[in-house]
Amino acid sequence: MQKILITASRHIANKLEERLRHRYDVEVEEVNPHCKVCEIKANIRRRWITICRFAEDENLKDILTMFEVSYELKKR
Repeated sequence: MQKILITASRHIANKLEERLRHRYDVEVEEVNPHCKVCEIKANIRRRWITICRFAEDENLKDILTMFEVSYELKKR
């Protein structure tokens, strides 16, 4: 199972973890709620690579789409 790391505030991190935990081994790192930039990293070939960065107020569906597309591109 592929490991991913979500760096975001608790609210958005919990939503993303709920959606992604069925396909990935998810770790969450909480940041200050006033932080504007969040990111998702994946452990690909023993290196943590940033898959996507997003704003705290971005739509959850858009974040998941951006993650899935970027993950497939960077996995190759």
